[in-house]
Amino acid sequence: MTRYGFVFPGQGSQKVGMGQDILAEYPQCQPLFDTAKRILGRDLQEICFEGPKETLTETYNAQPGIFLISAAIHQILTENGRKASTMAGHSLGELSAYYAAGVFDIATAFQIIKERGEAMAKACPPGDSGMAAIMGMDLTKIYELLTPFKNAPVVAANINCPGQIVISGKKNGPLEAACASLKKNGAKVIPLNVSGAFHSPLMQTASDTLKEKIKDFSFNDAQVPIILNRLAVEEHESESLKENLPVQVISPVRWTKSIERLCQSVDEIIEIGPGRVLSGLIKKISPNTPVTPINNAESLQAFLEKG
Repeated sequence: MTRYGFVFPGQGSQKVGMGQDILAEYPQCQPLFDTAKRILGRDLQEICFEGPKETLTETYNAQPGIFLISAAIHQILTENGRKASTMAGHSLGELSAYYAAGVFDIATAFQIIKERGEAMAKACPPGDSGMAAIMGMDLTKIYELLTPFKNAPVVAANINCPGQIVISGKKNGPLEAACASLKKNGAKVIPLNVSGAFHSPLMQTASDTLKEKIKDFSFNDAQVPIILNRLAVEEHESESLKENLPVQVISPVRWTKSIERLCQSVDEIIEIGPGRVLSGLIKKISPNTPVTPINNAESLQAFLEKG
């Protein structure tokens, strides 16, 4: 029997129209969309299906929207007997993995994602901080060149795959100076259109807020192990999973090591959710591991028919 590893994408994978064909083909997913509207107080279904892009891209819409589509696809996979032996998720996607592994129910999931998104949006004033993708430079060299900026702070935030690292930091000096240094030493630097320095110490207030907001929420042990972003090790115990969420927003996403760990225990990886960003990263991390993105009704049906 094939051992599947399910992975779930994070913010940046959103696309106007996402999930529309899924709901049309599998109307049993409608309660997920209805729960999103009830918990969030707005019609996330309409935002996902019709946009506009600027509205969907806002953190407080993008994060629950991506989760919603991932949850819908996972529901259909589960109904058809496709289950994972291990799971992981990139940043926001880690909450999708929590839900898929039975750590909390759908209403709790939307409540946590709502609190997380709002806390992250408030942590840094608009334009005060940001992120940049660093291409074509190894991690050791990046760490070396960021050393003068560690107190600014500017840090390696997403260790996505060999040759692709994302840094976070304060703008108006530190981040720009760090990018200039990296570029001078041969890296390709791409500023990212994000609203804050995610997965860095600048998210400390968001971490503190999230810890307080979720303290009374009920968590279950995970039904299958979840490889945590910040540690790249499996976890299933409910209290450890709960403690992880606030720390995750100030910690690096160690995606390369997480996927290396995942590949030790699975035969094939399935990316569940909009886009195919993670599939591209996984092919660079572990070229010999089969990876299949399921991001619409067509790819979902093809996977189910494969047997």
